[in-house]
Amino acid sequence: MKGAELLVRCLEAEGVKHVFGIPGEENLDLMDALIGSDIEFVLTRHESSAAFMAGMVGRLTRRPGACLTTLGPGASNMVIGVAEAYLGYSPMVAMSGQVRTECQHHPRKQYIDLPAMFRPITKEVIPVRAAARLPDLARRAFDTAAQERPGPVFVELPEDVLKEPVDGTPLPPGRTETLGSDLLSFDRVRKLIETAERPLVIAGAGVVRGSAADALRCFASQWGIPVAMTWLGAGTVPFDDELSLGTVGLRRADFVRRAFEEADLVLLVGFDAMEFESQYWNIGAAKKIVYIGGAPCDVVPGPPPDVQIVGSVRKVLTTLCSDPERRPRWFDGIRSGLHEHLTTLPPEGDGAVKPQHIIKAIRDSLGRGDIAVSDVGAHLVWMAQRYPVYKDGTMLLSNGLIPMGVGVPWAIAAKLTRPERKVVASVGDGSFAMTGMELETAKRLGTPFVTVVWNDSRYDLIRIRQEKAFGRSNGVEFENPDLVKFAESLGIEGYRASSATELRETLARCLRDDALALIDVTVDTSESSRLTVG
Repeated sequence: MKGAELLVRCLEAEGVKHVFGIPGEENLDLMDALIGSDIEFVLTRHESSAAFMAGMVGRLTRRPGACLTTLGPGASNMVIGVAEAYLGYSPMVAMSGQVRTECQHHPRKQYIDLPAMFRPITKEVIPVRAAARLPDLARRAFDTAAQERPGPVFVELPEDVLKEPVDGTPLPPGRTETLGSDLLSFDRVRKLIETAERPLVIAGAGVVRGSAADALRCFASQWGIPVAMTWLGAGTVPFDDELSLGTVGLRRADFVRRAFEEADLVLLVGFDAMEFESQYWNIGAAKKIVYIGGAPCDVVPGPPPDVQIVGSVRKVLTTLCSDPERRPRWFDGIRSGLHEHLTTLPPEGDGAVKPQHIIKAIRDSLGRGDIAVSDVGAHLVWMAQRYPVYKDGTMLLSNGLIPMGVGVPWAIAAKLTRPERKVVASVGDGSFAMTGMELETAKRLGTPFVTVVWNDSRYDLIRIRQEKAFGRSNGVEFENPDLVKFAESLGIEGYRASSATELRETLARCLRDDALALIDVTVDTSESSRLTVG
């Protein structure tokens, strides 16, 4: 068999269900080898979308997603999605075809040093130089991508390696899990909790990656400690749980900022420093800091943890659940204030929909286990601040690279991975222009979801920042096409909503009918002055 056929067998052994990408001359053999395999090749309309989708599959399944491009421009277009997976700790194996090994020299058309390009934004780059190495290199790529903290691995596939005759079989995947630090560290953590008057948990993405949400809820309940969750850890404790302080990470704009000021002990559980810089939560009263995570605490500016436990987050929290001593309920007023903020809505506008009402319409239209995806822009800040989350993995935001254009690709990946759930993509009109054509991909795949486009004909978050800094704005306004006609031209349903009532009714109908639909929402930007951007 060819190297390409052996690689496909390796991908099957790793449990890959979809490979997202665009074919090219240098990956022809691999594309042909995928025919008749257990893997579906998903043709996207741009390579960045392929990488976005692969990263979201990895994030939701906790096993690396896979994407494929060809050399030069194809691989270059994939960079933004790989970088998002790198800063968002999403496991991914990104593959690209390359010119034949003997042709890898400068100058040559379309040839660039791909390993050098991807090295700064991946956990590892793996140039394959012999087909016989494919089983062990594929196993290494998937294992490295999945290990805590996860992220992307780039695999370079020269055309001659994919064509090379070879005998071989895939290596079986392996998995290890350890408890973590010594008993002395556990004792120190217990004593810190027992002596704290105002302990607080900040739960991050590592809780989700470690399948530790149940253990976190048990730990918080047994000790009576409130939990604030980062954007990527949202929902690990349901919003309506008496210990939940909701989602945080908006620098100085979090509704529960007072909790950070008053806390005398902060337990960082499954926390990645990328998610929420310490200068925004390590404020006010002097604090002791405990870190519990699957990998060592990031070394960043600011005081290091007083105690660090590295290992299985789930097992560590379960161990700490025994013999608890409940702490005083010092946070009730803060939690009540949060709920008051979110239930207080401005009057409905005339001819446009206020952001608070858009968020509420999306929340009310979805069940507790359904999925809301947010693209990047002012609407992301509204979503992060105001969207109640009841289960982890049901509000999908970017909190690393934070690139525009993720909304529609992520919704496709979410629907492929969780087909039984309803999905709504909340997308700004600027972001939609970047990857909105992937709705054709969704149509082709048969992945129904609703895209809510916030239409204000400008990059409103940048406008807000410009006007706060300089009293004026520049280069932020544009004209949109008729988005309803655009949707209809793709063979999907298109609607326009200019009131909260229209939006609620249209959303409910589309989700009830399991439709692939776009709703163009005219946004009332008069509320923009209320948006605190950190």
